[in-house]
Amino acid sequence: MTPEDIRLTRYVSVRSRSERLCAPLSAEDHVPQPVSDVSPPKWHLAHTTWFFETFVLALQQPGYRLFHPLYGYLFNSYYESEGAHLARPQRGSLSRPTVAEVMAYRAHVDESMRRMLKEPLEPAVAALVELGMQHEQQHQELLITDIKYILGHNPLHPAYDPLGIGPQDVTAEHDGTCPPLDDWLSVEGQTIRIGHQGPGFAFDNESPSHLALIQGRHPCGACHQ
Repeated sequence: MTPEDIRLTRYVSVRSRSERLCAPLSAEDHVPQPVSDVSPPKWHLAHTTWFFETFVLALQQPGYRLFHPLYGYLFNSYYESEGAHLARPQRGSLSRPTVAEVMAYRAHVDESMRRMLKEPLEPAVAALVELGMQHEQQHQELLITDIKYILGHNPLHPAYDPLGIGPQDVTAEHDGTCPPLDDWLSVEGQTIRIGHQGPGFAFDNESPSHLALIQGRHPCGACHQ
């Protein structure tokens, strides 16, 4: 496979996983925001799409047509340089766009991205695409926690994926296969190097690599009582 094939395949895989995580949900499940720390699934799906549209397509694809001129306001998060945005606690107030319209937005952006990714990219553009994929994977983790919060605060106690159609294995959390994490560990005091080193992707807050002093910890028997 060429580098272009590898990048395109990974892009499609990352983008499709977000949609598969939401596949077990009803349209109504995509909208609630029980607390301000939770974002509706619909918002996650649109926000990650807005990232590729704003930072890749709008800048790198001559003639690219924005899907909707107001989506930047609705689905920007905290990128102040990109202008005003909807306040986080108000994300759950958006009955529109509908889930179907958000999925159409994703399809619109993905079509242009797939065309672009078939061609060689300048290193700076390739780095933006990589950042966008890593960013979407971050939001996939948030999707799982937010969906769990949304469904967990419903008095009907709906199951997330009773038919097993999503990509997330939800059984291991409660079936006893996960080892308990209640054992205390002894840690020797030492100086270690932390932070990103070498090639590969890292977010900017993971570097530079630096030394850190770790103080020793040796729990006594009474700690287990």
